[in-house]
Amino acid sequence: MPDPNTRLRAARERLPSFTAPGEPASRQEIAEAVNTFLWRETGRRYEFDSHHLAKLERGVIGWPTAPYRAALRAVLHASCDDELGFFAPRGARRGSAPTPRLWSSGFSAPCWEPGGIAAAADETTRTDLINRRDVLASATAATGSALLSFLSVWLEPLRTARSGPGSAFSVTEVEALEQVVAVLRGWSRSAVSGLARSAVVGQLHEMVGQLRQASAGPLTDRAFLASAELAKVAGSMSFDAGFQGAAQRYYVMAVQLAKAARSDTLAAVALAALARQLFDLLEPDNGLEVVALAQYGTRHTSTPGLRALLHTREAWGYAQQGRTNAVHKAVSLAEEAYAQREPEVEPRWTSGLDAAELAGVIGARYRDLARHDPAQAPRAVRYIGQALVLRDRSRQRNRTFDMIGLARLHLITGEPEQAAALIGQALPLAGERAPGRVGRKLGDFYRETARWAAVPAVRDAREQLRPLLHV
Repeated sequence: MPDPNTRLRAARERLPSFTAPGEPASRQEIAEAVNTFLWRETGRRYEFDSHHLAKLERGVIGWPTAPYRAALRAVLHASCDDELGFFAPRGARRGSAPTPRLWSSGFSAPCWEPGGIAAAADETTRTDLINRRDVLASATAATGSALLSFLSVWLEPLRTARSGPGSAFSVTEVEALEQVVAVLRGWSRSAVSGLARSAVVGQLHEMVGQLRQASAGPLTDRAFLASAELAKVAGSMSFDAGFQGAAQRYYVMAVQLAKAARSDTLAAVALAALARQLFDLLEPDNGLEVVALAQYGTRHTSTPGLRALLHTREAWGYAQQGRTNAVHKAVSLAEEAYAQREPEVEPRWTSGLDAAELAGVIGARYRDLARHDPAQAPRAVRYIGQALVLRDRSRQRNRTFDMIGLARLHLITGEPEQAAALIGQALPLAGERAPGRVGRKLGDFYRETARWAAVPAVRDAREQLRPLLHV
């Protein structure tokens, strides 16, 4: 006779009934909440019912399918499977067939302790390498409560690290890993090919595989930190290539690995990258929630550079919401924090926010705001112009983003000829194929110029764009 799953039943009974005040949630209520969650997250209808839940509580079924585990974690506010009494059968291939579009199934949802985090990262990278095409094609980014409830565990203390008979890293091994990460970190600014991304994921898989069996200690913490940086690189390369689901998985993985490394600041930078992705997906509410998590989690450890970065992310969300005063305040706080920076004490993962990048990001935010409040357009022009002056000539990709952003701003202000001229200057910098985000931004410009297609300069610019965009 199977052992009852007392953890699952206790989790249900801790949840108040949705319809009967003072009573615990019933099995029927949980079943309905599970089906609602799965419909919202996957677009598919499931038939989870109270009888199925009863079998789980009695222990008749000990390892439900990935969608049901994900939904039960979300509904019952659990951070990992074992909190609900779910343990994979010995030899089970967890994660080998992720459910399309279900964010939570891309993770094994470990408790946030180093061994579980490394195991989940190992599982995710292995699945990506083996089933790369299916993973990239099927995965979409999640939003809402599923994502936010999972990330909120980051605010809790790290669970006690394993101190068992695991192998230890040597100084030579860790230094070699850090050198490899330093090389691959540079790739994220220049290489977006599938081969480059696969190389990054492959290296990450090797690193987290070692971490699964590593004993606790300072060198292991350094290895976790290097892995977190590499996971963020994998996320950024995936995001740049338009693989939103993969990007989200690696950004979240970076948060978890940074947590295991006890680096709140790197975890917050990964959260900032995740917020950027949500803003790019036009999800300002969710993006602002993620920024708030990063700000709260680093309230005692944040550096001026990190505060400046997070305030620019705030401005992004507020601009998409059309909140002019909130944007002004966030921009002011970002500039004040940046002025307090001491570059020699800032961690390397905040070094990308130099004066040119700060001006460019603020200008882009005022451009977003100008869609709601046209009076903000001059501020956008001033800041983006400042960014173009400050940009190092070698940073062609960043200059391309500035010029495309300024061109789109001229469309907002009704100056299509100037917009077309700027795109003409940007195209040589974009390259023949205009890959990744550069291509997507050029595609935005192409769609936004449809109303001015009869203007000769715009017509010529659109003709130049067609071969790059395959339209």
